[in-house]
Amino acid sequence: MRYLNKIVFINSAHIRYAEITLDGNVHFTGTQGTGKSTLLRALLFFYNADKTHLGIKQGQQTFDQFYFEHANSYILYEVRRESSAYTVLVARSQGSASFRFIDAPYNRSWIVNEAGEALSEWTKIRQNITRDMPVDISPLMSCSNYRDIIYGNYQDRGNKY
Repeated sequence: MRYLNKIVFINSAHIRYAEITLDGNVHFTGTQGTGKSTLLRALLFFYNADKTHLGIKQGQQTFDQFYFEHANSYILYEVRRESSAYTVLVARSQGSASFRFIDAPYNRSWIVNEAGEALSEWTKIRQNITRDMPVDISPLMSCSNYRDIIYGNYQDRGNKY
């Protein structure tokens, strides 16, 4: 059984760093402006990768502008599998959200350095991910390729996700 276990915001949606664990029941409460809709939109985006049906009104910032304002803005989704986990890294590439699958549970040290700053250079992030052990990392992919993998429509027999 697979399930979304964690969402991590890094320099995303005016959030410097936040890890939200989703294992079990989750309840959203709070006053206006505390991030409930921001989190719900990120959840919806994980499941449908469609930026047009997230309740963003005309005149508001687009999904990409709001969640990926900087070169070092990321949303990471950790998905639990029967015996392990993988991570989906979402970042802005050429003005739009793009995805990478990482065959390992999320680790803060991949992207955030000792000084608490988020890295923006992909080659350095890749080095951090593979520093301790070899880890499979997918190439950068579009929303349609991402949806195919999440929905199980991806036909590559080597696909682990």
